[in-house]
Amino acid sequence: MTVVAFAEKNKAAEEIAKILSSGSYSRTNIEGASAYKFKRNGEDWIITGLAGHIMGYDYPTEYNRWNEVDPGILLDVDPQKFVTKENLANAVEKLSKNAHLIILACDYDREGENIGFEAKELAERVSTAPIKRARYSSFSKSEIEKAFDHPGEPDTNLAMAAETRQILDLKMGAAFTRYVTLSVREKAYTKEVLSIGPCQTPTCGFVYEREKSIREFKPKDFWKILADFDTKEGEKLTAEKEKSEKGNENPNDDAGGKTKAKRTKKNESETEFQGTHRTGQITEKEKADDIFKRIKGEKKAVVDKKTVKEQSLAPPVPLNTTEFLKRASSFLNISPEKALEIAEQLYLSGLTSYPRTETNMYAPDFEFLPILSELTKNPSYSKTIEQLIRETAGKVVPKNGTKDAKDHPPIYPIRGATQPDVEKLVNLPGAYPVYDLICRHFIANLMPSAIFEKTKLDIKIKEEIFDVTGSMKKSSGWLSIYDYETKKDKMLPPMEEGDILFVQKIQNMASKTAPPKKLMESELLTLMDKNGIGTKATAPTHIETNKKRGYFETAGKTISILDTGYMLMESLDTAVPIVIRPEIRSQVENLIQQVEDGKMTMNEALLSGTALIKKMYGDLTANKDRLVQKLAGSIKSEAAESDKKNYVGVCPVCANALRLITTDKGRFIGCVGYPDCSQTYPVPKTGALTILRSKKCQKGGIAVIDVGKKYNWAVGVGPCFNCDQKDECDPPETAGICPKCKDGQMVMVRLSDSRFLSCSKKCGHTQSLPKAGRLTILDEKCPICGWNLFRNKENEKEAEDFCANRRCRAIGLKNEQQKSNSN
Repeated sequence: MTVVAFAEKNKAAEEIAKILSSGSYSRTNIEGASAYKFKRNGEDWIITGLAGHIMGYDYPTEYNRWNEVDPGILLDVDPQKFVTKENLANAVEKLSKNAHLIILACDYDREGENIGFEAKELAERVSTAPIKRARYSSFSKSEIEKAFDHPGEPDTNLAMAAETRQILDLKMGAAFTRYVTLSVREKAYTKEVLSIGPCQTPTCGFVYEREKSIREFKPKDFWKILADFDTKEGEKLTAEKEKSEKGNENPNDDAGGKTKAKRTKKNESETEFQGTHRTGQITEKEKADDIFKRIKGEKKAVVDKKTVKEQSLAPPVPLNTTEFLKRASSFLNISPEKALEIAEQLYLSGLTSYPRTETNMYAPDFEFLPILSELTKNPSYSKTIEQLIRETAGKVVPKNGTKDAKDHPPIYPIRGATQPDVEKLVNLPGAYPVYDLICRHFIANLMPSAIFEKTKLDIKIKEEIFDVTGSMKKSSGWLSIYDYETKKDKMLPPMEEGDILFVQKIQNMASKTAPPKKLMESELLTLMDKNGIGTKATAPTHIETNKKRGYFETAGKTISILDTGYMLMESLDTAVPIVIRPEIRSQVENLIQQVEDGKMTMNEALLSGTALIKKMYGDLTANKDRLVQKLAGSIKSEAAESDKKNYVGVCPVCANALRLITTDKGRFIGCVGYPDCSQTYPVPKTGALTILRSKKCQKGGIAVIDVGKKYNWAVGVGPCFNCDQKDECDPPETAGICPKCKDGQMVMVRLSDSRFLSCSKKCGHTQSLPKAGRLTILDEKCPICGWNLFRNKENEKEAEDFCANRRCRAIGLKNEQQKSNSN
């Protein structure tokens, strides 16, 4: 008889076989899947990896025809479970037939337990052998041997919690996605599927909310009073004051001055610093001006109060998955999905522990010293570890967090390895930096706090108080190994209460409040964790799904929402905001957790969860018109904006796009939101129309259009040649004073087939210009007549600069004659 084991992945299966067989195993193939055979304690063993889920939920085929099935019906239909990987399912059944013991050895979390239960369901079809569960958090020899020597019972609640999530996610995702997509297609042509997901959409909602706050931000004015101080010059003032107070008692005895002089032997950068008026940001200009007026021109300040305190910075608590992903993003600029993939491979290679855990505290019996001893194999850590063990006499104590999820310990290193060792085992970019982060975090957690000396000064100019703070690191503590969080010193020159300072400069600085910064991936993970969106294992997937859908993208460490994502979130926010908010999803996650904890059955959770989804679906259908109007308009607007020739601008009524529309009966500018929005504008009946995107109408016209290269037309206003502000919108190109009336300016007139100069006062004087070439008016003046010079560039010819004034030569001759007569 044979012991059969099922691991979650092929690499895990081989690693387990290697440990349990002490390296004496052979590879075989079962239904196209790799399996590993060996003997142990006189029994035949065989273990294979399942490559993740081999079964999944979906609707019966008759419900998959989108145009024939009301999406709402899907909420009352029970999805069915199907085999999704036939070869692996066949392998499970084939191996189970001859087994006398079956061990489920997938990752110990919801999804891993559920994958094991898929194998259990298939095995029970062909076998009555007992089925046990091996639980482990790392591929250390001792932990694997213990897990397989003493397997426990499978956790039904844990597996059913994952199953509950799968079914509820499918129901909401399928019904909402179909309803929104089909509704929008009734009014706007689009091939895109507008995907709505129970976790995906609230995740995008966080990014949308931040982007919305940035776009809607209106800066406010504020003022800050800043003062620049100098202790060196202040000591001179102190010496002069002391000398004056002593009078002529002993002019050669200036001990105070000598004492102070000893403290001035510093360069300027060490004696100068800046303070901020205690009021900070002042929102009333009059108040700021009043404070500034009272101290303007003052050259002396006094140190009124000095406070020095020691502050300690505690080491970071042990790493759970969320914190690991946040730090990998912030410190290493590695996306959550990629970081989790790397951590998974480090775990499968036996370098680190299981990376999916909510626990951030070590058990009381956790053995730190063997791991620290392992890590000394890497020279980057050895000196720090030796010093730590020496200073603690080997009794290291962790700085624990508060969460114990009872599943796995925090993420920690298992084996010490150098960079070449890690890269040989895990062939992924970023593998060593992630391993290094996990190792340094583990060591830092066991080290003492960093100590800083914080100095706070109250400095008075007259009666106005300025605040100054400084900081100096006295003991590096854990920061010596954890160089990701460097704390820079802010040094202050030595000062005591009563010292006089020289005031170099006082400024009344006007500024504006800044908009919120774009969301960072680490912030998004925090928001998801805080609001119960997804789990430690699924959070990176929800972020990546939004990227793949084209809803948002990452640039460095920040996230930027894309037009499609903003359009979808904005439309949902307008019609059914509850869909993009995290509250409902948090309630669903709570139901799933109750299944895991055994407080609720799977069927009870499905009924409650479906009721929540139905409520949201009711809100969605009730607000269909608002949703579709917004979404369809946005889709049409996006298409219109890509048509640069006909796109005009934004409709002031509904904020959709305006475009030039041509029909058999004529042409006009209309809103793409029609028929919901019927806003239109007339345009001239004849003449080629070109949108002048660089020009803005001073009277609020939607856009300025060139009509046949003869005149301009402001959309919503009319022809520009009748406008009293035409010169402001389109400043004339002037050459110089009209030589005939001496009052007007000679203005260049450009027509489709000619160009010439004409007097702005319409005295009748005109002058021709070259017909060919690119003609521009220069800032440089003609030295003879004072007109602006012209430059003309014809194809395959050098540019020519010239004066266009026909009377310029005559003026020049007259000036020469006057000079000659004066001589």
